[in-house]
Amino acid sequence: MNKIKIPDEWDLGATRRYKRQNMDSAMRGKIERGLVELITNSDDSYRELEENTKQISGKMRIEIGRRKKGQTSNVIVKDRATGMNKEEMYQKLGALGERTSGFEKRKMRRGLNGRGARDIAAFGIVHFESIKDEEYNHLIIPLSLKCHFTEPYPKKVTQEIRKKLGIPRGNGTKVTIEVDSRFKIPLHERLIKDFSRYYSLRDIFSNPKREILIVDINKNRKDHFFYNYPIGEILFDEDLLITEYPDAKAHLIIRKHSTPFEQKMLPYREGGILVKSAVAIHDCTYFGLESESFSWNFTGELYCEFIDKLICEYDDREEINPDNPNHPVNNPMRLLSPSRDGFLLEHPFAQILYKKGKDILQPFIEKLKTSKESQKRDVTSENLDKKLNNLSKEISKLFEKKIKELEDTILPGAINIGINETLSIGLHIIPSSNEQPIPVEVNQVKTFSIKIKHYEALDELLPIVIDNSNPENIKIVKSSTYLERFSEDKKIGMATFALKSSKIGAEALIEVSYSGYADLLYLKVVEPPPPAELPEGLSFEKPLYHLKINKEKLLILYLRTDKKVSNRIIADTTSNHPEIVIKGGEKCILNRTNIPEILKGKIRVQGRQLKVKGEITARAEGFPPVETTLVVEEHLLTSGVQFKFEPVEENFGSVRYKWENPYFLKIGAEHFSIRKYLGNLTEEGKYQGIDNPLYHAVLADVIAEALAFNILEKTFKKEGQEGMLDYASADLYYHREFSEFLIISHKHLV
Repeated sequence: MNKIKIPDEWDLGATRRYKRQNMDSAMRGKIERGLVELITNSDDSYRELEENTKQISGKMRIEIGRRKKGQTSNVIVKDRATGMNKEEMYQKLGALGERTSGFEKRKMRRGLNGRGARDIAAFGIVHFESIKDEEYNHLIIPLSLKCHFTEPYPKKVTQEIRKKLGIPRGNGTKVTIEVDSRFKIPLHERLIKDFSRYYSLRDIFSNPKREILIVDINKNRKDHFFYNYPIGEILFDEDLLITEYPDAKAHLIIRKHSTPFEQKMLPYREGGILVKSAVAIHDCTYFGLESESFSWNFTGELYCEFIDKLICEYDDREEINPDNPNHPVNNPMRLLSPSRDGFLLEHPFAQILYKKGKDILQPFIEKLKTSKESQKRDVTSENLDKKLNNLSKEISKLFEKKIKELEDTILPGAINIGINETLSIGLHIIPSSNEQPIPVEVNQVKTFSIKIKHYEALDELLPIVIDNSNPENIKIVKSSTYLERFSEDKKIGMATFALKSSKIGAEALIEVSYSGYADLLYLKVVEPPPPAELPEGLSFEKPLYHLKINKEKLLILYLRTDKKVSNRIIADTTSNHPEIVIKGGEKCILNRTNIPEILKGKIRVQGRQLKVKGEITARAEGFPPVETTLVVEEHLLTSGVQFKFEPVEENFGSVRYKWENPYFLKIGAEHFSIRKYLGNLTEEGKYQGIDNPLYHAVLADVIAEALAFNILEKTFKKEGQEGMLDYASADLYYHREFSEFLIISHKHLV
C-alpha cells in the first residue's frame, strides 16, 4: 500500500461544491446580480482609461437571447475599455478571492471581495473573450470550474474576430453566460423599468460619460439604461463629526420631496439615503426608519471615503500576517458583507455611522409627520364608531373561540430569552449549517426558526426576505413576512419558515435577510430515515400527556403492521374519566404514511377539571387495544381578546391595513380601493362619503380579510409544519374564515 506524503504545512483546499455554494450565495439565482458585477467591472476598466487621460467611448452593450423552457439562454455583456491579455485574464479570472481589481492599490475600484465576475459561473458556462493590443484570448469557466483557454497562445486579431465580438476597433471584452434553464431572466420591459433604479448602479447610469445599451435579441428591441436623480429641497448639507474615529470624514445631504416614493425593497427602492465611498454605493437606507411612512419623502447621500480605508486596512492585515492579523478594536471584522449586500451592521463603524445618520434624519421625519398629522381629517363618524365598537364585541368572541380551537396557538407575548442571550448581533437561522447540508426529508415539511438580535429595538414592520436558489425543486411552503415575536426590549425578534421537496438529491441555498442582516442555509433533500422502533400494532406517541384545563390537546396514534390493510383504518377511542373528553366523536381515522407499514391518526381531547387523571384507550379490529395516561395540571386563563378597529387617513402602501398591536387594527383609508368611496371634501373639510354604505362595506371587507389572515397564520403554525397545509388547504381555510368574519362585519357595518 502506497503511503501519501503529508507536508508540514498546506493551504486548506476548497472543493467545487464549496466554490459553487459561495457563487450561489453571491448571485442568489438572480441574473441581475450578475449584470451588476459585469457592468461595474466595465466601469472600472473605463475609469482606468480616464485616469490615464485616455479618450473613451464609455459604451457597454448587454444582449439577452431568451430561449424556450428547458433550453439555455444567453446573456452577453460587451465593453470597449482596456481589454485583458492572457496573463491578466489568468490573474483576474482564474482564481477566487485574489485582490486584483486595483482597489488594494488604493485605486477607485469596486472589486472589494476578490470574486466579482467569476461568481457569474453560478448561472452556467461562462466565456470571457478579450482583445488587447491586437491579441485575442478566450477563457472558459465550465460547470466543473476547471478554467481553461481555448488556445495555448494568443491569437492575432482579425476582422472576423472583431465582427464576432462586436468590437470594431481598439480593445474590449465580451462576456457570454450560457444561463441554465432553471434561472429566470426578467422580461426586457421589467429590466428597463426596475434595473435602471438598481441603487449601486445609479452613479454609472447617471454618468454622461457612460452609455449602457440593452438589446432584446428575440425582438430586436434596443433601449438605454439611464437614471436621473430626483430633485428635492435640501434640508441638511453638513460634515459629520465621528469622534470614535478621528480620521473619518463623512458628509451627509438630506433632501425632502413633496410626494413620497414607492415603498419598495432593495435594490430598486428610489427613496433612501445612499451610503457612498469613493469607490461605490454600498447601501440605500433610512437607518432603520423604513417602517415610518413619512421616511419615504426623503432622499440623500452619506459620503465617507473612510469606508475604503477601513476595508483596505483590514485586508492588508489579513494579507501581511494571516495567522495573527492583530486587528484593532475599531476595525475588528470585515466591514462589507461577503454577499455584497451593504455593510455588516455588527461592525462598530457601521453602527456609529448609521446611528449618526438616524439621529439627524429622524427629527426631519417627525417634523413632516407632525405637519401632516395636523392636516389629517376624520375618516370616521360617531355613527361609524358605534358600529365598529358593536362589531368588535361580537367578532372578538368569535376570534377567541377560533384561537382556542388551535392547539398550537402562539398568543402575542414576549420571547422567553433563554439561550438567546448568547446570540451574537445579526440574523441566525436555526438549525444552521456550515459545510454540511441540512437534510430535508423528501415530501416532508421542515421548519426553521429565524432569530434576529440587534443593538437597538427591532422594527416590527420591516419585512423579512427569503431567497431560494432552487425554487423549482425545493418549495417554501410557509414563511413569515414580518417578525412574529419579540423580547421585552424588542432587541430580539423571531419568525419561522418551512420548506418541502419531492425530489431526492435536490440542493438549495436559502438566504434570509432583514434590514442589512442575512444568514445562509445549505439544504439537501434526502430519503426518509428508517422508521422509529414502533411496537407492532397500535401505540400512542407518548405514554403520558399533560393537559391544560379547557384546552384541547392533540394525541398521535400509530399503527404498525405488515398485514395487508386498507390505506385508511378507523379506531374506536374511549375515556375512562367523565371530565376528560374526546372531541369530534370517539373515532380516530388512521391514514397510511410515506413510511411503509405505518399508519397515523390524531385524537383531540380536552380536560374539564383541574388535577384529574384518566386513560384514553384505542381499539382497532384485529389488533390489541392500547392506552395512554392524561393528567389535567394547570389552569389556562382566557385571553380576553378585544379588538379595536380604526379607519385612519393614511396609506400603508400595497396593504390596506396595519396591526398596531395584536388587537388594534388600523385601516388605511388612503388606499385606492378605499379612498374612492369617501368622495370629495365638503367646504367644512369633511369627506362626503363617511356614512356611505359602500365605504362601510369595504371597511367590513378589510376587517374580515385581516382577521382571516391572522387565523391562517396560526393555522400554519399548527398544520403547516407537518406538511398538512398545502395551497388548496390554505385557500380553503382562508376563504372559510373570511366568509365567516365577513358575514358578521356586514351585519354590523352595512
